[in-house]
Amino acid sequence: MTQQPGGWYTDPTRQYMYRYWNGTQWTNQVSSSGITSTDPNPMDPTAATTPPAPGSEVATPPQAAPTPAVQVTQKSGTGIGVIIGVLVAVVAVVVLILVLMNSSGGDSPTSTTGAPDTTKAPVTTEAPAPTTTVAP
Repeated sequence: MTQQPGGWYTDPTRQYMYRYWNGTQWTNQVSSSGITSTDPNPMDPTAATTPPAPGSEVATPPQAAPTPAVQVTQKSGTGIGVIIGVLVAVVAVVVLILVLMNSSGGDSPTSTTGAPDTTKAPVTTEAPAPTTTVAP
């Protein structure tokens, strides 16, 4: 029986897609869906030395496509816009305060109508004289 060379083969335990054969025994290096990891459970010692089936070798385990790096950029001028917005808001508040302070709605009365004069003596009127009626 010919010994298979080291490489990635179909996993004989069928727990993963591929397992690495080092030329004499199976290792704990496994690969599934492009992710290479280590099997935490050791293989049965008898199965670990059973060579891979001929034709089950893969060139390299399929690797997941690399995730593209995310690059964050900031447009220039956005800080200036925030500063201008804050300045406009401050000016608007100052103008509002000045308008409210100078408005004619203060505590002084706006009408010139005064209270009735209480120093004059009351006017007296005479009651009409009683009339008498004679019965026939």
